[in-house]
Amino acid sequence: MKICIIGYGKMGKMVEKIAISKGHSINQIIDSSSHEIEGNADVAIIFSTPDSALPNIMKCFEKKLPVICGTTGWLKDIEKIKKYCETNNNTFLFSPNFSLGVNLFFKINNSVSKIMRSHDEFNTKICEVHHTTKIDSPSGTALKIKKDIDSVLKKDTSIESKRIGSNNGTHEVIYESFSDFIKISHTAKNRESFALGSVVCAEWIISQNGFFQMDDFLNDFL
Repeated sequence: MKICIIGYGKMGKMVEKIAISKGHSINQIIDSSSHEIEGNADVAIIFSTPDSALPNIMKCFEKKLPVICGTTGWLKDIEKIKKYCETNNNTFLFSPNFSLGVNLFFKINNSVSKIMRSHDEFNTKICEVHHTTKIDSPSGTALKIKKDIDSVLKKDTSIESKRIGSNNGTHEVIYESFSDFIKISHTAKNRESFALGSVVCAEWIISQNGFFQMDDFLNDFL
């Protein structure tokens, strides 16, 4: 598989390392939205800045290049991408977090939130911590957790965001009553799981067509 990497920060470099270790080749590396996409790769993997995500996705679409996107902070345009895929026969998969552990955490949290529907005595809060160079706040992962909880509990769950040191990402969901404190948490030990997840999704998506999210991959892959 030939991969175009868009965004060559820490995540882009890790994607390169993981992809090569799995026998894939890096066809092109782009670290600026001003660069042209050659279009002769099999798939593009994007971990760029939020403001460059949409232009880069559209450039890939012009070349009919399937896109794996892990960039967060631009999701006001996600419906535009979905409609564009449907209209123009493009292929796209977005996830705010490609870690298998985090996606298992999503499923655990969904199960717990359904239990909590019948326990109004508990208040719910999301806490997330990331490194100081992370641009978007709250994180895309925290926003997905909030969306999942709110859809079940019909509440507006608050998010507390902190940017501390070199933290790779910690997410906690807290259910607290007068008498009890319940916490579900996930901490990323390194970036490798994010990169591996994006590469495995890329291997899957080159035989697909349309607009996808991580659950589509997991339901087919697991």
